[in-house]
Amino acid sequence: MESSGVSGLGRIGREVVKADLNEVLRDLLQAYADEWLAHYQYWIAAQWIRGIDADTLRPILLKQSMDELKHAEKLAQRIIQLGGEPLLDFALLLKTSRCGYIAPPKDPTDIKKVIEDVLKSEACAVRFYNEMVEKYRDTDYVTHEIFEELLVDEVEDEEEWEKLYSKL
Repeated sequence: MESSGVSGLGRIGREVVKADLNEVLRDLLQAYADEWLAHYQYWIAAQWIRGIDADTLRPILLKQSMDELKHAEKLAQRIIQLGGEPLLDFALLLKTSRCGYIAPPKDPTDIKKVIEDVLKSEACAVRFYNEMVEKYRDTDYVTHEIFEELLVDEVEDEEEWEKLYSKL
């Protein structure tokens, strides 16, 4: 990862990170890309959906979309703090992402499919963040805390979406 020229961590801040900085940045960039793609997935689904349950689901998707954007912001701040740079080219999001992007179904009334796709995305995030929490537990406490916070959020989101799905 190229340094952006922006001063990141101070000397002591770098010394306390025991993990390989390039590896930490790679993992943070994957998470950053995932959060941006989840943000767009939920936002565009909110614009696209139609039908009986659309008015109920739309504000939930929009709130979820904004939560994912806040996650991306938190990750971007850590990337910069470590001397890296967030993805500046939007086209790189899909290439960098671990969980990918799921486009809304062609049928805007297929609310069940929208929720199934959200559940797939949330499950991927939960697995990834759980792995990152374990990976950085003893080697980068700040990154560990960020991934732990994101994991808690994603677990809560998954539970909420499972409840919505069960009501269909």
